[in-house]
Amino acid sequence: MQIYGIIPYLLCLAALAGLLVFLPKQKRTSRVAAVLLVLAVAGEVLVCNFHSFHLLFGDYEATRVDLQADTDSVTVTGVESDTLTSIPEKMVTLTLSEIGRSVGTLRLDLDLPEGTDYVDIKIDAKDVTQAASWRSSVADGQVIRGDRRSSFIVLDLSGDVSDLRIRLTAPEETAFTVKGVSLNEHVPLQFSALRLCLFVLGCMAVYALCTLPALRKNYGEDDGRKFLRRAVFVMTLVLVAGSVALTFASRYDRTGGISTGFLNTRGNQITQEIVDAFEAGQVSLLDEPSPELLAMENPYDWSARSALGVTCKWDHLLFEGKYYSYYGIAPVLLLYLPYHALTGYYFPAAESILLFGALGIIFLSLLFLEFAELFGKKISTGMLLCTLLIMQLSSGVWYNFIANNFYEIAQTSGFLFTTAGFFFLLRSRVIGEGRIRLRHIVLATFCLSMAVLCRPTLALYCIAAVIFLVFGFVKHRRETKDRGATVRYLLASTVCFAVIGGIQMLYNYARFGSILDFGIQYSLTINDFTRSQYHTDFAMIGFYNFILAFPKITTEFPYVLSNFSTLSVNGYYFVANRNAVGLLWRALPSLGYFGAVSAWKTMTKQERVQFLCLLVPTCLIIPFIIIFSIWESGYGVRYCCDFAWQFILGGAAILYLLYARVAERQTKSIMHHAFVVAAVLSLIVNGALVYDYMYRDGYLAEAFLRLERTFDFWR
Repeated sequence: MQIYGIIPYLLCLAALAGLLVFLPKQKRTSRVAAVLLVLAVAGEVLVCNFHSFHLLFGDYEATRVDLQADTDSVTVTGVESDTLTSIPEKMVTLTLSEIGRSVGTLRLDLDLPEGTDYVDIKIDAKDVTQAASWRSSVADGQVIRGDRRSSFIVLDLSGDVSDLRIRLTAPEETAFTVKGVSLNEHVPLQFSALRLCLFVLGCMAVYALCTLPALRKNYGEDDGRKFLRRAVFVMTLVLVAGSVALTFASRYDRTGGISTGFLNTRGNQITQEIVDAFEAGQVSLLDEPSPELLAMENPYDWSARSALGVTCKWDHLLFEGKYYSYYGIAPVLLLYLPYHALTGYYFPAAESILLFGALGIIFLSLLFLEFAELFGKKISTGMLLCTLLIMQLSSGVWYNFIANNFYEIAQTSGFLFTTAGFFFLLRSRVIGEGRIRLRHIVLATFCLSMAVLCRPTLALYCIAAVIFLVFGFVKHRRETKDRGATVRYLLASTVCFAVIGGIQMLYNYARFGSILDFGIQYSLTINDFTRSQYHTDFAMIGFYNFILAFPKITTEFPYVLSNFSTLSVNGYYFVANRNAVGLLWRALPSLGYFGAVSAWKTMTKQERVQFLCLLVPTCLIIPFIIIFSIWESGYGVRYCCDFAWQFILGGAAILYLLYARVAERQTKSIMHHAFVVAAVLSLIVNGALVYDYMYRDGYLAEAFLRLERTFDFWR
């Protein structure tokens, strides 16, 4: 545990050292670094440790209270009297009477054994302003195991204090020992290397993005292209490492182990049940519905099942007396089924989600580099780098690393194949300059077809890809009139769609008797999809929370909170989680859509056709259709994987066009700095949302509490 706690410090120090080496060796850089270091140290002393000076401004007499000897003025309840060890599930109350002096600090000397990560503190007081009755909950705190400074509670009471009542509560089924209480003991100074390094590192990174000459150059320049590719490589490497760390932290926090293991004899709906069904030569799952479930008039009604005490396989499909799975079979065919056939074990869900998600992150970076090659040659490398960072942070894939259910498998695998598909599509040069590459068209159509086998919703992007391929066909016919080449182009464009799409249709027909029926309405879940009705109000809930919701700001770590709203809709709407901040605010380049009219005026007729046929459907219409279609499933932040990066890229593309054609030199400088600010805000907001989404009450609870206390220094 202590080794893992050192990792953030080492990473920050390494990143800071790397940044200082990376920056040009100039006096200005050295001066900025020196000033930031001085400010950081001054901030540590004067701001982060201001409680240490609390007793300097008053007449405070230090006293230690002996809880066992001072029985006349001390009352203790909720403990074993001989050891002062708390009784589990009971509140411990310490009452200090006849104090008769000013009290500025209170230190609780507690012994927290392994398993008791913290103790919550509430303090009631009587002072000269209210001596006859308790002033309830005038102070609170939290004593964290291993954090001595957290045992100090600063009090701002008036004059002489007559009585203090301290209420201590431990987590369920845990205990602690009260060793003593001290009044008016100075709060010790505490310096945080993590806090200091993050401040200097963050400020130096912003300084670099704003001033580094290589970041001010356009991508089309040789140095700009080379620099951006190297920077993207480093960024992607860091993001992949972050996905690994987030997965391991989530797994460790829940199970006390790093890996779920590759020798699993059980799995979930995708990793085991579909695998077993396919190996048995059937599309229905092996488990049979109970006679009680089949005998129900409406087995899809959750309340009716609950009332009768009928159990079922949750979130499975029930159709004509058999269980089926709604979730896509691409991960099964590519990973889970071969792994089980080769080893006899089931591939772990957490590691597969990490694999799909990390590959998706890599392909998103590759996709963006292809986009820059086609459309970003007149854009500064700094703006491009900031855009990619914003897209990566706002993609929604990070939430899937925290959980490891079949929902997240479908999301991350779909994310992987969508990003890979569009990477190969752009690399095929069906649009833009360059010779068309048929092998990349095949790879693009294969990946996008597999995306549909992960999540049926993603079929919409296959429609967008067809539009790209139509433009490519027109370009191809301009370049050559060879009939054989035309046939090869058409085969490359259609074979994967036909074959893999045919597999999906046959799979649908084998299950439900219709090639277009994916079966979602047969789900055994909290809502009856066979009878649920469409309401536009429900669709607007998704639109508001995914696009428009403004973040809430708080004074407690992580400072930014969700602002989810059901818009006061009068009806049942399923909410998987309430983690919501709109893309317009956690990815500011999305605001570029408001400049579409100005950008439109700068376009030629041909560019307008491409804008309407390529960018608008892929980056705006399809994301909106997906958001509106979520009304039936309800809100879940992980759905961002299906549309977030596309929506952000469309807004950024409009800003790029304005930057290249309309903006003057001063305006370009302002836009460059605005993208830097947007990247910083995206890091803060998305980081806060992911942190808030994490499960923090497991084995790493103590580490999370210490991290929060590091930044909540005023507590």
